[in-house]
Amino acid sequence: MAAGWQSGGMKKLLIALLILAGCSRGEDGQGGGNASGQAGGISASAPGTPGRIGTLMGLYEGGDVSPKNQLCMVENEGEQPRFGLVVWGSNQHSCSGSGTAERNGERLQLKMTGDEACTIEARISGKTVILPEKVPDGCAYYCGANARLTAARFDQVGTGRDDAIKAEDLVGDPLC
Repeated sequence: MAAGWQSGGMKKLLIALLILAGCSRGEDGQGGGNASGQAGGISASAPGTPGRIGTLMGLYEGGDVSPKNQLCMVENEGEQPRFGLVVWGSNQHSCSGSGTAERNGERLQLKMTGDEACTIEARISGKTVILPEKVPDGCAYYCGANARLTAARFDQVGTGRDDAIKAEDLVGDPLC
């Protein structure tokens, strides 16, 4: 009879330990983060849920062309989060640029660093970043004749710095 109690008690203890261990992990399955469940920077305003973007750091791809449209996001401690993107159009024309990113809930502001003012007010839906149907006129500066930034979609395909640095610019150099 004592063996039966020990077996049942051990199972309950094991279940409690597993639940406790799961609660102490961050969104990425690793310990860390602050009291609100965030790692900081470009993290969500609330902890992520399954099927939703928690931290934006990583690699995003989209489009039905080859090569794929790419967006990467990284953050360095003490600096504003940064992004890089390439959106392909017809005849190998493209849009490309980089700059700073700022997240506010499901809104994502991408501000290009360059000669023309281009701040894109994107939105986050699930694990997808979606650029708007209309972007500021200054954004055309970052695009070739047969490419547009409008309505581009990027699905998160990797998280973390190692994935972000896989994104490549027009000549094969890292975007981030």
